[in-house]
Amino acid sequence: MGEELGFRVGIDCRASHSGPAGIATYVRNLRREIPELECLDALWPRNNLIWNHLRPPWAQLRRRWKIYHSPSYTAPLFNFCKLVLMVADVSYLVCEDWYPYTIDPLRRHYYKASLYRADRILVPSDFTRSELLRLHPALKGRVRRVYLGVSDRFRKDEGLAQRVHHQFGLPKRFVLHVGDIHLRRNLDQLQIACQKLGMPLVLVGKILRGGEGFADHPYHLSGLTLDQLIGVYSAAELLAYPSSYEGFGFPLVEAMACRLPVVASNRSCIPEICADAAVLVEPQADTLKKGMEEALRNASALVERGSQRAAQFSWRNTARATVDIYRELL
Repeated sequence: MGEELGFRVGIDCRASHSGPAGIATYVRNLRREIPELECLDALWPRNNLIWNHLRPPWAQLRRRWKIYHSPSYTAPLFNFCKLVLMVADVSYLVCEDWYPYTIDPLRRHYYKASLYRADRILVPSDFTRSELLRLHPALKGRVRRVYLGVSDRFRKDEGLAQRVHHQFGLPKRFVLHVGDIHLRRNLDQLQIACQKLGMPLVLVGKILRGGEGFADHPYHLSGLTLDQLIGVYSAAELLAYPSSYEGFGFPLVEAMACRLPVVASNRSCIPEICADAAVLVEPQADTLKKGMEEALRNASALVERGSQRAAQFSWRNTARATVDIYRELL
């Protein structure tokens, strides 16, 4: 049974059709847990700034929403109800090279204006909260940390593992990285570490700005179904996630839920999300190699701790915390 609202809330659902995979996962699971959320998924006009100032205000009036939820950085600056904004991370403020999309002065200004227009700002980790408030201390009273979740579909499945091995011609043993491919993921260092380890690297994700060098990588998958993704997790020896900067890191908890050992960087939110359930290292080739060797030696213990850790991140808890924040505004 999902959370019951008792009042009308709209949410931008465009990511369900096209958009960053993490935002699509967030919207899909939030709607499943809060069935009363009303979806605004019109795709025209394509320009995000125009869309936000045409579609949501009209829907707010017509559908009599009490709250409108923008799930990805930007929001209407003119609203007829309370506004909740989700900010997954603030990499675009910290290091422009880490943000894999175009960030011109107009977009930067719009992101900032959206932050200051929101009545509540949701962030997925204490790390992201501290980063946002370090950069914008005036927002302190509006920011709420709400951990994200992992679907109970993510479980080790040997049948799916065999299927993806055959379907994609995967190596018998491999290191896995899941996530869009760009500079802050440090995949050049991971590739060197895998070569030194003597184990091939399988990449799952879109190639974005800064990741063009992996266009011809021999094991690169994109656009997987959920079953295919679970199969790849189930087939891997370990997940390596050497990112310099994250707001939450869905692949970390998805891999743990699939009983896969995790090696990750010791930066940003990653220690907060992983706790003692992963080997955390500097995202450099030599330390990554040593971390992967340690993870393979201690796989059984890591898998047990990881399974317990992943169980602490549920979409039901995300929904409950989100509804509590909606109720703060009424």
